Amino acid sequence: MAHLMTHRSYIYAAFILTLATSTQAFAQTPEPINDDEGTGYIGVTGLVMPEYLGSADEDFQVLPYLSFEDVKGFDFFGTSLNYRLIDEGTGQGFGKWSLRGGPQISYQPGRDSDDSPTLTGFDDIGGSLPLGGYVFGTLGPVGLRVDAGQDIIGGHDGFTIDSSIGTAYRTKNIGIQPSVTVSWANNKFHDSFFGVNGAQAASSGLGSYNPGSGIYGYSVNGLAWVEVKEKYAVVASASYRWFTDNAADSPILRSIDGSRNGFFAGLSLTRKFDTKDW
Repeated sequence: MAHLMTHRSYIYAAFILTLATSTQAFAQTPEPINDDEGTGYIGVTGLVMPEYLGSADEDFQVLPYLSFEDVKGFDFFGTSLNYRLIDEGTGQGFGKWSLRGGPQISYQPGRDSDDSPTLTGFDDIGGSLPLGGYVFGTLGPVGLRVDAGQDIIGGHDGFTIDSSIGTAYRTKNIGIQPSVTVSWANNKFHDSFFGVNGAQAASSGLGSYNPGSGIYGYSVNGLAWVEVKEKYAVVASASYRWFTDNAADSPILRSIDGSRNGFFAGLSLTRKFDTKDW
């Protein structure tokens, strides 16, 4: 019978979808059910992703992975740390409900101007540290998650919100999770990644562009996993994004090496370890 997933690796696979762009979450799927709290996962992942937000060119990276859940109320996955200030409900799965929420801080990498000739004359965008919070709720087999944060270290300087809804199907050692995501950002985020000022237009040959706040992307996401000998899991994940409105109209995305769509794929291997004594 279908229900939301219980394996901590799904949280990881959900997060590595966020690495599909060089900035804001590419596709943060709702946090899956996990009845195995007090555990962590360590592993490695191979990622194929756009070189930067709106790039048609792709890059491949191999990255280490570490995550843990509910260590004195803290959850860590990818580069995101949150605290369960709210943790209520009857449980997760059919006939149950749950609600979690609290503060959250994440790291998001930026963009280098030498990533593309299109960015000639553009300043580099440094890494960002969005500080904000999250709310995650489940009703039966459906999960809904909202993440919001304001950059506090002068990277993109923007405020972003990602809202996702998803569900899952699981057998004894195989799981599948589909989800959809809507991504919103304010004008500072859009100016950083999609805007073109007068000096940048003169250097790059692109037209000037000053985007406002609003939704900048819709994503369809999927992941699948296979548990091997209880302590290991192989996770495959993919996401496809449609840029819209302010992002889609950007001269950067409309350039010869830009794209108004984005694709991400990842394959990872993780191993479980115990955190109950931490």
